[in-house]
Amino acid sequence: MLWLKAGSQSTPIPGNFSAHRLLADSYAILPRHEIARVSELLQSQLMQPLSMTPIQPHLAESNLFLIGAGGPGALSFNEFNPVFNRDGLNFQSSGLVGEKNTYAGEGVLSGIHGNAAFSVGGSHSTSNGFRTNNDLKDDIGNAFVQYEFSPKTSIQAEYRYRTTTTGDLRQRFFSDNFYAGERNNEERHTYRLGARHSFSEASTLLGSFIHQDAKIINNDNLTIQQATEQTIQQIFDQSGNAQGSKLATTRPEQATGFELQHLFRGKYFNLTSGVGHSEISGNININQIVNVAPPFDSISSNSNTTIGTSLKHTNAYAYSYINPFKMVNLTLGVSGDFTDGKSPDVAGINQINPKFGATWEPIAGTTFRAAAFKSLKRTLVTNQTLEPTQVAGFNQFYDDYNGTQAWRYGAAVDQKFNKAVFVGAEISRRDLRFKEVIDDPTLPLTIPVSWQENLARSYFFWAPRTWLALRAEYQYEHIIRDQTHTDGVLNMDTQRIPLGVSIFLPSGLSATLTTTYND
Repeated sequence: MLWLKAGSQSTPIPGNFSAHRLLADSYAILPRHEIARVSELLQSQLMQPLSMTPIQPHLAESNLFLIGAGGPGALSFNEFNPVFNRDGLNFQSSGLVGEKNTYAGEGVLSGIHGNAAFSVGGSHSTSNGFRTNNDLKDDIGNAFVQYEFSPKTSIQAEYRYRTTTTGDLRQRFFSDNFYAGERNNEERHTYRLGARHSFSEASTLLGSFIHQDAKIINNDNLTIQQATEQTIQQIFDQSGNAQGSKLATTRPEQATGFELQHLFRGKYFNLTSGVGHSEISGNININQIVNVAPPFDSISSNSNTTIGTSLKHTNAYAYSYINPFKMVNLTLGVSGDFTDGKSPDVAGINQINPKFGATWEPIAGTTFRAAAFKSLKRTLVTNQTLEPTQVAGFNQFYDDYNGTQAWRYGAAVDQKFNKAVFVGAEISRRDLRFKEVIDDPTLPLTIPVSWQENLARSYFFWAPRTWLALRAEYQYEHIIRDQTHTDGVLNMDTQRIPLGVSIFLPSGLSATLTTTYND
């Protein structure tokens, strides 16, 4: 968690673009934190002054399929920037090469002229994957411009283009459980407008408007030779005698969202409040062809189904950061989500989400944190929102199924022994509930499903020299799924031990080596 001290106060100060950018970078290596990462980046962009720092094309996109902290997957390859900006141009590029025909490259041109700044760039990555039909190709383009009328007021515009072609990328528990005939194509055009105006040092207003045109095509061609027994049973109602099939899904979709957020900074408390509204309209067109040939009865069928996906979602929130005592900070907040439309898993959800967090620093260097809050996985445009992503350092926006209602409870302790050693430990639990859509017409349209996730982690960071940093961590995760709706996992215990070493030489050369044990 990022806490910025103001005098003797240690209340979190809203509006610091560097803190949001640092938080986005730290989320990059954490699983299922893509919504939090790109949302923190959006908030940083809206708050930032004119900057020569380029906007790498991949930063605002979620689900990158890239190796974390490697080549274009690294969020801070331009970590060191000049203290002062001046008119001029800047070009940066990076590349990645790996086995299985894995290649990636990125280039960004940025500049400042007077009161305007811009960046334009492109990113390309491709890989054959680690097994059959695990290939991917990902192309991203980005153009960004910002104009500053005064230090108090600025506007910005951004266009993003992304196209992906992939096979079956899901990694299931058994290595032979995959869809050999699955092909996925996506094309997205995203348009964003943003604005910032500071009425005073204590009051700032942010605005964001995003529109996206998307077309998603999924094709699945199956034969007995390509499909596992489990896959055949799933697709053909356990008949086990299908000789071939084709399942094609086309999903054209338009989405529009806007948000307003107000930041208030006071002597004894800070307040972040905002409202948002999004509308998504589109259809899911499903075409299924099934062929069953001798020695069984010959059957050939062709069915077409169209499902509407229109959805309206309005949200509002207020987070207050109160400093009742010198070293105690409280987060008290509430948010509301109100949905309507045809989407069966999300529409019709109206809920209030209380938020509570507390941090206590009894002595210098020792910090205790605790939080309890409720959240809803919204159907977000580009997965980005201005709403605060964390409460007392605990993330509240995970990459869950749309419409997931979740409570999270957590506690942590952080200890800084000196300027070179930092340790900590954290435990948390998430209780999830969502509506699973059922295809069987004899059953209800949706069925409520309950899951539970438990996480415990400890971490150790040590910088014995100014040019050397060491890292060690232990993570334990316990997942419990609904008995009849497991999504492939009923119960699972996972242990991870990442170990890392980083070197930063005075010449500017840096290197990092990380190895992780998984059980």
